[in-house]
This record gives sequence, C-alpha cells and structure tokens, in this order.
Amino acid sequence: MNNHFYNFTQFDHGMYKDPASIKDLSIFIKHGKKIDDKISEFFPLSKFGSEDDGLRIKGSKELLNGFSQIDAEKDDYILKLGEIELVGFTDDDEIILRIGKEEKNSIGAKDYNFTYEFLNDLFKMGTFSTYCFKNKYIDILSEDIKKLLERDKEREKQYRLIKHHDVWYLRAITSAKHYHNYDNHLALYLTILGLQEYANKQDAYFIVQSAHLSDSEMFVFFELENPTIIEDLGEVYFGVYLSNNELRERALTVELRYRVVDKRNDIEFAAIPGLKDALMKINHSTGVEKVEDKFKEILNLKEHQKSMLDYIHVIKNIDKISEDRLFNVINTIVKTKQKLSTQTRSKVQKLYDENIINNTMNLLEIFDKLSQVTSDVEDKIFLERIYHSVIVSLTKNNK
Repeated sequence: MNNHFYNFTQFDHGMYKDPASIKDLSIFIKHGKKIDDKISEFFPLSKFGSEDDGLRIKGSKELLNGFSQIDAEKDDYILKLGEIELVGFTDDDEIILRIGKEEKNSIGAKDYNFTYEFLNDLFKMGTFSTYCFKNKYIDILSEDIKKLLERDKEREKQYRLIKHHDVWYLRAITSAKHYHNYDNHLALYLTILGLQEYANKQDAYFIVQSAHLSDSEMFVFFELENPTIIEDLGEVYFGVYLSNNELRERALTVELRYRVVDKRNDIEFAAIPGLKDALMKINHSTGVEKVEDKFKEILNLKEHQKSMLDYIHVIKNIDKISEDRLFNVINTIVKTKQKLSTQTRSKVQKLYDENIINNTMNLLEIFDKLSQVTSDVEDKIFLERIYHSVIVSLTKNNK
C-alpha cells in the first residue's frame, strides 16, 4: 500500500476469534451524510438479525476495532474555482488553498500527491509546476494559478479533505457530478452484511484471514472456516477479497478468492479470477438504488465456488507444465512494470534464472515458490490473478 496518514494491519494467527455483533456494525453508518442514510435505509441492520446476534465472521471484532483506530475525520466540499483562493506553498512545495465560505486553509497532502494532481487535473500544469518548483519560479507559478482560478471560476469539482494532527489536508479532487462516496466504512458495512447473510443461509463461518486498512484504501481477505477436500490434492479454502479506494482510482469490489493447501508437501497458494468476474463491483458513479442488485451477487458465492472446483479438479492431474508455458508465466510477471514492483519482478526472474523454478515441478510447487517472493499485498494480488489465468488456460488445453 502507498503511504497514508493512518494504517492498520491484521493477520489471522488463531488469536482473533471473537466476532462482533450485528449492532456493532452501526459504527459504519455516519448519520447525516446522504449516502450513509440511504445505505442504512436500503440495508437496515434489523434485516440481518437481532442486534445482539454475533456475526458469523471470526476476527470481525478485531477488524472493527482496527477500523475505529484509523477512521480519520474527513470532509467533502463541492466548490467552484471562484470559491478557492491560492494562499501560497509550503517549504515542501505543497499548495495551500483557502476553500469555501468557511475560509478554511488546507495544505496539499504530500502523501497523496495532491498538489501535482490538482494542478494537472484542472490546468494540465503538472509538469510545468514540477519545473517551477525545481527552479524556484514560485512567483510565476502562483501568478498563473491565480489567473486561471479567476478565468475558470464557474468550473466545479469535489474536494476531499482529511484531518491529521489538527491540520486539514487536501487529499483528492474528484468530479462533482455522478460521484458517490462509497468510502471504506460503507465497503465494510455492505460486505460484512453480505457475508453474514450468506453464512446464515449456508450455516457456515468466515474468518478474517488478513486486513490491510488505511485512511483511503483497503484490502480485506475473508475465508470460509471449513475447506473443501479434494482427493489427491488437499484442501481448498474459498472466500472473498474486498478492495476499495475512496479516491477515484479504484471501485469497491468483492471478488472470489480460493486458497489451495497441500499439507503433505507443505505447499499452498491462493488465486483470484479476473476483475471482470467480480462478485460485486460498485463504481463511484453507481447510484445507491443499483447497489441492492449488486449486493445480491455476494449470495451467489456457492455457485462461483462450483465453477472454480471444475478448474481445480483438472489441475491436480497436471504433473508438470512445458518449458514454453513456464517461460510465458515468468515473462508475464517480469515484464509487468506498472502493476508489480521492481523488487518482486527481480526476485521472480532470479528464481527462474537459478533454476529454483523449473518445468520438472508441478503447478502447485511453482505457485508456492512464486507466492513466497513478496509480502506486499498488491503484488501478491497481482500474482494471484496470474495463477488463476494460468489455471484456466491449462484447464482448457487439457479438456
């Protein structure tokens, strides 16, 4: 995850077994906010059980506690450029703006690269501003910004602010139209309720396998407690992967994830189907009225599990993959520069060059080795998508 003001990480080591209760989920609804009130209306807690009922998600109590620790004070303003005044810049070249009728001074958040994004999004001045900062041409940059704010004063955008150590920071700029703030608290609220309803119907329990939360994005992995046993292969743990970004880069998504464990050979790996196969995907442009239909897809988790098992039953009979296939897998990983860190790509290449990964190994052994090269959550997710893609491809070739 990128740098953020607030972070929380949770892993399942058998320690956090206490579930939260239905009523505890009320912390996720910020009454008075239009979108929160609508979500609460469409998905009232009373619909999912009695308020004292325990959630069928072990580790959920710790997850809620962790979220409470990093749930920073945030604010949103929809403003015309004429309502914004350039105050100046910090010593670190971060913009300072006075916004709205409250005349609240806010500093561009360096951790979120706000100054560059603001100037580039509004005026295509990202590169120009970098040049001005480098050469100390602050007077020229300031004059241009002031003129543009005045000349384009009717242009409207939404600005997201976050409070840190009693200072308000500008975090992001988004479109004022068709933008719904499906923030982390609502992502957790909807996902947990969906899993709770599914678990009640299936008489099952989930575990919070791991959670990586910040003040603007999250990656949470929920896993069914009991695995599916595949003869001559091992255990398959099904679950879902929740991701959300409060800014505009990423939608709220809930995706199927499965983890294969061969205890006899001390091997395991997890895989995630492509994003287009997400159980639930809610863009910032999605109206609340449409969320209900998307929410129902979580309840179809069982059907998605069955289709994944078809793939898994086939791969257990694949003793090894060809050298060409292995090369293509490695090449896909090492040539991906935008979605995978340089460090991870280098480690994968080294495993291949030193013959630690080779075509005498079966698919499970190869994925197990690759899964150990990084602990970075985003890199691991990308690798897990590649594993599933390879499995699907091999399955089709072996039918």
